[in-house]
Amino acid sequence: MSSLKQALGAAAESLAQLLDGVFADLAALSAAAAGALAASAPSRSTLESLRPVVERIVLAQDGLVESAGVSVVSGLLADAETWHQWWSLVGGKVVFVPHNLNPASVNFYDYTEMTWFQGPLASGRPKLVGPYIDFGGAFDRKVVTAAQPVLRDGRAAAVAGADLSMDHLERAFLRKLGRRDEDVALITETGKVVASNSARFAPGTRFEGPRAGLRSVPIPAAALASPPWLLIVAG
Repeated sequence: MSSLKQALGAAAESLAQLLDGVFADLAALSAAAAGALAASAPSRSTLESLRPVVERIVLAQDGLVESAGVSVVSGLLADAETWHQWWSLVGGKVVFVPHNLNPASVNFYDYTEMTWFQGPLASGRPKLVGPYIDFGGAFDRKVVTAAQPVLRDGRAAAVAGADLSMDHLERAFLRKLGRRDEDVALITETGKVVASNSARFAPGTRFEGPRAGLRSVPIPAAALASPPWLLIVAG
């Protein structure tokens, strides 16, 4: 069995590679969306051109990315106040998933108020959000969302995003960590548990305890300004 330090390092590097791969794909989607939105009067149909890009991302990520697309800032499109152009992997195929964007509806999906949308627009940088329950989203399930701003004439026009599979992240974490006597949790910068090797720490709950020291390792995702997640040994 490898030492705890080696196991934490290997798991951290593996997770960082997964995240950087997602953000590299989002950079490509953002560039394609910027091109589509550069039209003088972009519309919802304009964003249909992004389907091949999203299909390539979802299928190439082999289960890590469950869905992806582009969400537009209010008032930009000629034929809709807001628009959430989103595709999901369903039955092995990438299909468009309609969302309820009617403000008068009880099931209104107001993506403009969500952290994964507001964060990249405010900072101009990629962001990783979750885990959270995406109520009103594609399937009302717990997800982690990676998001990146889309610029039009130097200003934020939309957000390119991808929902990541919690199961896939957990399997990647456990595979690299290996069998350990110690309880190890993967947590976000706000202390939410993403995955762990112990029933003590359920995904989505808050990790209570010190987060710094020799028994913690940051996930060095190059695409993000600071390490978004941390591997930490409990107890």
